[in-house]
Amino acid sequence: MRPYPRRIVFALTLCAASALSALLVAGCGDASRADATAARPNVLLLIADDQSIGDVGAYGNPVIATPNVDALAADGMAFDRAFAPEAMCTPSRSSIYTGLWPIRHGAHHNHQFVRDGVQSVAHFFGALGYRVALAGKSHVGPAAAFPFEFLPGSHIGPEQVRIDGQMNDILGVIRDTTAPFFLVVADSRPHTIESEPGGWPDPVSYAPGDVVLPPYLVDTPETRYERAGYYDLITQLDGLIGRVLDELDATGKARDTIVVYVADHGAGFAFEKWTNYEAGLRVPLIVRWPGHVRAGTRSDAMVSLVDLLPTLLELAGAPAVAALDGASFAPVLRGERRTHRDLVYALHTNVGIVNGGAYPIRSVRDTRWHYVRNLLPDASFTNNVTEVGQGGWPSWVARAAGDPFAAARVARYQHRPAEELYDLEADPAELNDVATDPASAGVLQRLRPALDAWMAEQGDRGLPEETAR
Repeated sequence: MRPYPRRIVFALTLCAASALSALLVAGCGDASRADATAARPNVLLLIADDQSIGDVGAYGNPVIATPNVDALAADGMAFDRAFAPEAMCTPSRSSIYTGLWPIRHGAHHNHQFVRDGVQSVAHFFGALGYRVALAGKSHVGPAAAFPFEFLPGSHIGPEQVRIDGQMNDILGVIRDTTAPFFLVVADSRPHTIESEPGGWPDPVSYAPGDVVLPPYLVDTPETRYERAGYYDLITQLDGLIGRVLDELDATGKARDTIVVYVADHGAGFAFEKWTNYEAGLRVPLIVRWPGHVRAGTRSDAMVSLVDLLPTLLELAGAPAVAALDGASFAPVLRGERRTHRDLVYALHTNVGIVNGGAYPIRSVRDTRWHYVRNLLPDASFTNNVTEVGQGGWPSWVARAAGDPFAAARVARYQHRPAEELYDLEADPAELNDVATDPASAGVLQRLRPALDAWMAEQGDRGLPEETAR
């Protein structure tokens, strides 16, 4: 992709929405514009908050109840290699809405606003005549960059919002016949702030002994209990999604609506959220569009969430926006291609998160290998997991005194080498770092310069970005 200089990329993005609007109206009367708008599909974007890919029935979890999301997968295409650009709410959501990597849109720190001049889905689809609305959590800003129609109870900011009380307003958008809709439904569940004391449902409906604990977690009763509560919140979210989809069906608009289900990043347990490990970056992504996306299909094409906006623009029949970092994977959805990206990149900064000190990370992966670079390897990695005890962390520390696996997990979470490398075919849980294995030298020689080139393209200076606006 062409490396636009940072000084002009935002100007290019700023003018893109007006360019789209001009293309729509040039040489057309009001009737022609109305006809073009009416022909465009609706878009329903369902965003789960802090949900790992393995915690959905359609992705192989045999315990958790997600019948509505599973039905979406049965009626559409499920992606097995979809990745967040950063495993934190603000950076990832900003990338979903802008089609830009976090350094380029500027909100690469959590709770940070994007740069002035950045435009988003609200501009691009608004220029196409859509009613662009958001229900639930935004966790992006400023308002000028994200001019959604915020349904009552939603607004610019990081607050956790559950959509139970917004259902009538959501249904009002879906029932609207005056314009196609682009509706974001972003409930805060199963956000792992709920794992703080007193936050889980009481009683938890899943037995801790029944949860499927990933192998990168330490198996303690405390971690199992928190995972069970997290399961409960996922099932609650699935029920809300079912209500929205039922209403869509009742309006007769289902065939004319692209439905996307995605998580912003992985769960708030160790080695998931706030990391560049697979469990933090790899997310469920399901797309349904009857008559256009073949039902019951799966794709192992590698896609990034920065690709979602250009994909939806193409599906809506809009001109491509050259200044975006993302690239449309619409050909994959149409069955015309089986692959999309050869490499997928990601980054992390701990600056701006609660209980976090500077700990910058960059990474790149191909279909087999995952290369992780820790820019401050001598620092100690901290966040709500280590300082508040999220995910049962204190029980890990206690277990580490007599358990080599627990000791290794605790040590690796907080102290990491400058480089890590994982063979995802042999080691999908990323338990065996092979960066120092001489047999991996060729892989490192290939992935190191690829990561360097991406950082240079983005204007990513590495350590200085920890304090940069």
